[in-house]
Amino acid sequence: MKTGMTSRERLLCAMRRQDPDHVPLWNLWRNQEIPFSYRTQTERAEAVLGLGLDDTLLLQPPLNKTEHYDANCVPGIQSHVHRMDAPGEPYPILVKEWVTPAGTLRQVVRQTDDWPYGDDVRLFSDHNISRSKEMPVKGSADLASLRQLLCEPTAEMIREFREEAARLRRDAERLGVVLEGGWTALGDAALWLLGTEPLLLMQMDQPDFLEELLETVCVWELRRMTLLLDAGVEVIVHSAWYECTDFWSPKNYRKLLKPRLRRMVDLAHQAGALFSYIITTSWQPLIDDLLELGIDSLLGVDPIQGKANLPALKRRLGGRICLWGGLNGALTLGHGSPDDVRQATEQAIRTLGPGGGFVLYPVDQVVRETPWSNVEAMIDAWQRSGDYPITHSVVSCTHSVVSCTHSVVSCTHSVVSCTHSVVSCTHSVVSCASTPEIAT
Repeated sequence: MKTGMTSRERLLCAMRRQDPDHVPLWNLWRNQEIPFSYRTQTERAEAVLGLGLDDTLLLQPPLNKTEHYDANCVPGIQSHVHRMDAPGEPYPILVKEWVTPAGTLRQVVRQTDDWPYGDDVRLFSDHNISRSKEMPVKGSADLASLRQLLCEPTAEMIREFREEAARLRRDAERLGVVLEGGWTALGDAALWLLGTEPLLLMQMDQPDFLEELLETVCVWELRRMTLLLDAGVEVIVHSAWYECTDFWSPKNYRKLLKPRLRRMVDLAHQAGALFSYIITTSWQPLIDDLLELGIDSLLGVDPIQGKANLPALKRRLGGRICLWGGLNGALTLGHGSPDDVRQATEQAIRTLGPGGGFVLYPVDQVVRETPWSNVEAMIDAWQRSGDYPITHSVVSCTHSVVSCTHSVVSCTHSVVSCTHSVVSCTHSVVSCASTPEIAT
């Protein structure tokens, strides 16, 4: 493969919607055993770069990124948790309380066999949602306590943060990788604090309270973003898995989330940084909003579970937003055959790669259970087909030609090997029964 750029140069080039030397291949690794082990993210990046792939380093604000925020370490806050058995409950119950000068926040969860935090409970966590009997924020009376938990970092926290930032900057420069900052959260934070059903009902019944909650989180995140940007991160990464239309109507997205997201995007851009937005499902109704927000990268373009129409998205967003994805991680990479993976990888590159602005990324992570033979098949197909310039292939039509109203057997060659463009077949692609405007 062409290797004229560092990983940093390649990813930044793609994020700026330009042609790099070859398509970047980036993974969200949740796997510390295969094919390499690592204790730090720098060790992981060294191993990933050794495979010829791309990686990034992440600088997190004091007390960690939002999803892993350590509210137990907030100065002036007392936290305690007790474990008990409850009648009719199949699992022990954990009751966590954060006692603040403004009041107490209380969270109650079932400690299932796969509970990952021992006898503790985090303020923000995916694991809380399905196991919670009581969420920490229940109404406006809890916001003063929440503000106490979402604290200003102490001088000692800032000193430690700056030391970590300096170390990661040195490592990023040595390795030639992008230094990211984050992950920030807004809609995700609201879900973690409220729970799914209350979040949905409050959009209808208590929109003023929900707006106040989101403003509280946004102001806190903007302060943390300022620290990250001052420390020299090149990209802000925003967690938006729960900002999709499964949880927010487009109207409420535009009223409650979008104005605050705009402030976050603008802050990043004013500092000369890029803004990456992680969202994997049910975001297509928000395409115009994402364009208006000015986000630089959309992480999560999944053609299987996310139902992303790759040709349509390339036509709509190509040159306007860098698209990360093209390949499903759980089903295609996790359960497909190596041939399935190669075919899907090549199709993603030929569809989304031309003109730049594409990062191949198996959505949304590589886990311990992912067959390494499939990861190798993805890498092999990427190495063979990822060099620029890349041209569109026939498979970039929304539907295969066999779904057209007239059979492709009327063409003297199969579409894959046909020496003529599709329009030279007896019947043009525009005669396809499916939506014609997607055809390239």
